[in-house]
Amino acid sequence: MPGFTAKLEPRLEAVAQEISAPTHADIGADHALLPRHLLLSGRVQRVIVVEKHRGPWENSRRALEGLCAEVRLGDGLGPLAPGEADSLSLCGMGARLMVKILSAHPERLPPRLVLQPNDSALPLRRWALEAGYALVNEQMVQGFWRYSILTLVRGPCTAYRGLPLEAALRYGPLLLKARHPLLWAELQEKQQHLASLPPVKQVQQERVYLEQALALWEQRL
Repeated sequence: MPGFTAKLEPRLEAVAQEISAPTHADIGADHALLPRHLLLSGRVQRVIVVEKHRGPWENSRRALEGLCAEVRLGDGLGPLAPGEADSLSLCGMGARLMVKILSAHPERLPPRLVLQPNDSALPLRRWALEAGYALVNEQMVQGFWRYSILTLVRGPCTAYRGLPLEAALRYGPLLLKARHPLLWAELQEKQQHLASLPPVKQVQQERVYLEQALALWEQRL
């Protein structure tokens, strides 16, 4: 039924709140809960969904039937034309895979990206700086894991100003500035994990970055 939409889980709801555009592209939607919600809530006028495999492609086609949506079979941004989408979302994948998808067709990237990796967002933050995207919002949402949601817009980035770069790339400059309670839990777990590891060079360096992040917590940023 076109008017029915299931309630989104918190991580996808947080992503949806960052999206408002005439045409939005979602890469790897699977059951298309997010693009369906975006259309039915009026946050977007049109959706393009890209699926790499036929099973998810068929799932998305069924979920979006009767709505202003197009489901394309292809790899990453390959099926998109330059300038076709105003915003783009990637959710529920590893950050390194996301970087691979975003890097493959830079000319097809829209000006606004909303990214929800299933692991550390470090590769995405680093990619964004190198690709000329500014980090304008960061969220952290509790679910099966603690999920980070990054909102990026094309342009110069000021989010890292005044912060130790490597620590901020690992733990999130805006999360650190906001003293996000879920980030505090993550920092505590990271501290316990690093304490259990042998003091090899890489572990010692990670401890330095963690200590920098914990020190920022005590400051008024």
